[in-house]
Amino acid sequence: MPRLLSAGRYRAGMELLHLDQPLDGIGPDPVLVAAFDGWTDAGEGGTTAAQTLRDAYEPVRLGSFPSDALFDYRDRRPALAIDRGRLDTPDWPEVVVELLTPPSGPSLVLVGGPEPDLKWRTFAADVVEFAWRIGAERYVGLGSVPGPLPHTRPVQVICTASDPELLDRIGRPHEQVVVPASCQVALEAALRDAGLETLGLWARIPHYVAGDYPEASRALLEQFSSHLGTPVDLGEFDAEIADNRARLDVAAQGSEEVREHVEQLEQMYDAEAEAERRAPGDPAPSITEEQVPTADDLAAEIERFLQGRSE
Repeated sequence: MPRLLSAGRYRAGMELLHLDQPLDGIGPDPVLVAAFDGWTDAGEGGTTAAQTLRDAYEPVRLGSFPSDALFDYRDRRPALAIDRGRLDTPDWPEVVVELLTPPSGPSLVLVGGPEPDLKWRTFAADVVEFAWRIGAERYVGLGSVPGPLPHTRPVQVICTASDPELLDRIGRPHEQVVVPASCQVALEAALRDAGLETLGLWARIPHYVAGDYPEASRALLEQFSSHLGTPVDLGEFDAEIADNRARLDVAAQGSEEVREHVEQLEQMYDAEAEAERRAPGDPAPSITEEQVPTADDLAAEIERFLQGRSE
């Protein structure tokens, strides 16, 4: 593994990750893939994309992290069924490591589950050590973040990467910004520092959308498949995307305020797309993000309208 730094930079072993079986069946040149719910999973774009991969390629469980070490149960309380006074077993949150073997392209080693609350650096160090053990030199993260763009335009996929050439090839690098970190970006940074080629794929979804946004998952998987050569059937998203679009269209057309907001976002989206095609030095877009309503205001208006239709 010429690219990966010595695991001794972190630890000689893994502190948290418990392996369920030997790792000799993974095969050459596997790719680490990560997707966690939480801060960087708006519309469940990343986790739904990861679940689609699981459904397509039967996962083999390789190991897991102990829940007590990673989660604050007061913040993420496990579900517990009660049946006529009898308690069932709590459904504890769990981060699992699984092997997926597509018919073509590299083997995928998926690390996923709820976003850990605790011990991010220890968790990341274990994944780095695990990568060293299985010979992984590449990483792809799947996530989604809100942004000021309309549901009537294609999802944008922005990226973070360790290699400038990879950024250029994928296109649309993440803009310069300072934001609260997630466990997933902390993991990506640790793997980059350890010498892996890292790529974070982030779908941008309308900031006013609450709930699932299947358009994000499809866009992520399209880019993922193109990058790794992994075959993924995206047809299953068609009906769900059509239903979601229809629902949001009804909400937008039924409220003048929402319709005006969406039109502003469309103008800003189109102006940005035009700016990308213009030569340097041409006039900038005439609409700025400051002119766009807040996500909370727009989401509240959409929710009020949809609730009114259901009554």
